[in-house]
Amino acid sequence: MFMKTAKHLTEYVISLEEKGEYCFTTNQALKALGVSKKAFQMSLGRLRKKKQLVTLSKKFHLIISPEYRSIGCLPPDHFISAYMQFLNLPYYVCLLSAAVYYGAAHQKPQVFQVMTNRQINSVICGKVTINFNFKKNISAMPIETFAVPTGYVKIATPEVTAMDLLKYNKSSGGINHVATVLTELIEKIDPEKMLQLAIDSGEVTWVQKLGYILESLELDANDKDKLLEQLKKFINECKPRYALLVNNGIDGMAIKNKTWRIIANHKIESDL
Repeated sequence: MFMKTAKHLTEYVISLEEKGEYCFTTNQALKALGVSKKAFQMSLGRLRKKKQLVTLSKKFHLIISPEYRSIGCLPPDHFISAYMQFLNLPYYVCLLSAAVYYGAAHQKPQVFQVMTNRQINSVICGKVTINFNFKKNISAMPIETFAVPTGYVKIATPEVTAMDLLKYNKSSGGINHVATVLTELIEKIDPEKMLQLAIDSGEVTWVQKLGYILESLELDANDKDKLLEQLKKFINECKPRYALLVNNGIDGMAIKNKTWRIIANHKIESDL
């Protein structure tokens, strides 16, 4: 019975690959194979030992094609949509991982970063790590979709990426690294869309930091001046409280920037 089940599972996996599908759930396989859970688990273990399958959770499995067996996982954007659907959670690829899609990552992130509306643990799959960040109002965030070999993946827009980089700067390599990414991301940012995001977000501190950083950097981006003009007007109308550029306290070197209402307690240094 075991050998029969193992053969059937192998055939099932092959049939999925032929359709360009590289993940399945336990319930889907049980329904397709018509076998017991015990028999399925035994044959599943056999394929895992051969590194043909990886189990992300107790009931979600990845088919690892030969070209990816050295890293023990598929590229995360090949399966993140299916995995988040399995978890029944909204998501978008965020921060440095999102910046990659706009040619603004500077260097490839060591982890794949995903935003969702629930606090969940990181996932480690072979040499791939997926970190999850929490945002309550994720459904209100504009996203874009990018084609991947297994379908489509949801990516934060350039404007949302910039906002998140500043709001989650510890997860983005610190304020200097954020500034570096922004020097390349600025070419993709639409001034009108950024202004609308600033209005809709209901938060101002990240806008203050964005304006200050962009003005501090020597950029030749075509829309930089228009973007700064829009953001300056927004800040002038809001008149928010002064905010620290970084949350490390104030020392004798901190300077108040009246335009952006920022307490500049850190010198911005881009790597570019």
